[in-house]
Amino acid sequence: MKVLVILLLIVGGVGAFLYFPRGGPGTPATNAATLAILNTTIDGSRAGAAFAPALDGEIYATGDLVRANVDGRAVLTFFDASSLSVDPGSQVKVIALNRLPSDGIQVTIEQTLGRSWSSVQKLKTPDSKFEIKTPSTTAVVRGTAFLTLVQQLPTGGTQTTYQVDDGTLQVTATAGGTVAVPAGTQVTIAEGAPAPANVTPISPSPRLEITGSLGLGFLAVAPTGATCGPAGSKAEVFGCVATSTKIIVRDPAPGRWGLFLTSGTPLGATITVEAFVGTARSALRAISRTISANDLIRSGITLTGGPSLSLSPFEDMTLVNSVCAATAPGRTFASGTLDTRLEAVRTFARDNRGIPVSVIYTEAELNQSIAANAPTAQGVTLNDAKIIIDGGGIHWTAKAATQFITVNASADVIGGPVGDKFTMRVSRLSADPLPPGLLDAVRGLADTSTGAISGTIPFLVKQVSFRNGCLFVSGVTPP
Repeated sequence: MKVLVILLLIVGGVGAFLYFPRGGPGTPATNAATLAILNTTIDGSRAGAAFAPALDGEIYATGDLVRANVDGRAVLTFFDASSLSVDPGSQVKVIALNRLPSDGIQVTIEQTLGRSWSSVQKLKTPDSKFEIKTPSTTAVVRGTAFLTLVQQLPTGGTQTTYQVDDGTLQVTATAGGTVAVPAGTQVTIAEGAPAPANVTPISPSPRLEITGSLGLGFLAVAPTGATCGPAGSKAEVFGCVATSTKIIVRDPAPGRWGLFLTSGTPLGATITVEAFVGTARSALRAISRTISANDLIRSGITLTGGPSLSLSPFEDMTLVNSVCAATAPGRTFASGTLDTRLEAVRTFARDNRGIPVSVIYTEAELNQSIAANAPTAQGVTLNDAKIIIDGGGIHWTAKAATQFITVNASADVIGGPVGDKFTMRVSRLSADPLPPGLLDAVRGLADTSTGAISGTIPFLVKQVSFRNGCLFVSGVTPP
């Protein structure tokens, strides 16, 4: 019998008993930042340790670093829903990250190279703080959206540019002076240079505007895999500012923009997409549909760049069973039994070369599969097993029984692409009591299971994404 990728780890490794110290034991997401990997490869370093491949759902705290290689893109989402998106070739460090007794947040990020996009929630308390430090500046915000670019200079040293799309930054130069940078303006400060007296306007640039009906929840998924929109309050896309009815993206990437639509009540919904160059509108598309309560709908539109931007017709609106099926890139596989779905992916990968593809699993169907198969392994029987999936990974609880002991156990499972292969690890364990000898044995089983998982996805894996209620694994079929 073929075994689902997820069950290979949970059953073969008896995941509830496992503990691999990645991110530090006892570092809860409610006091830290959760990593989402948009495209391989992202490395992480824990409190000065060597860099190692990072996985989607990992927890980062004070002293940890995130590094993106030439292809890597990632997002750190903090416990107050503020986020920091990191572009290829960038390096950021969490200098400080604390939840205050007043339920406020204090964040200090050090960025030594590359480009990031910050979307900061309105800070709740006077003692809250969100700041970015670079070699030449410190920027302090209280709720805004801005780009930070740290560049190497040919003469040595670096310079930092801030571009603000929403709110106001207070930027202090390391060499002295402070300047306010309001929305629509920018400032550049080199190492050793004081803050200028004035800022400059951001030059007119291409712009994408997506407007939805009042009451419509929607997300746009950029060609990079980043999302932005009022559904889930996401603002991962560089240059994106979202309100309850509109998404505005400065300098949008050309390519396919996925669209996810939903509503909690029946709604006659319209979604409009407009492309601008400067103040001149160069393209407009609109589509309407009646949406039933709690429908999840997938669509998309392609933006073509050039002197005059153009927009393709909308893709057909399709009902899907999860937010993952709506936002996953490429040819999606989200239906059929768990085993036949993976076999369908294998057939597709064999017959189609170099094509984007995603395989999707929902929390509900994984729980149904576990209940139906009553998994056991190596003398361990699992009962009352339950899976919950959110942005922090797979959270699993069960009663694990052997001939000698029964343990109420829980574990958090994370995953990601490592060397174009699908990799999973257990990041947190709660299981008491557990004999050391059994722990050692189960660790060996986990190593075997993890190795088996890496070969089960029949395409080059570029992203593993955990969302509320689902997960998807995406990539490209072999060339």
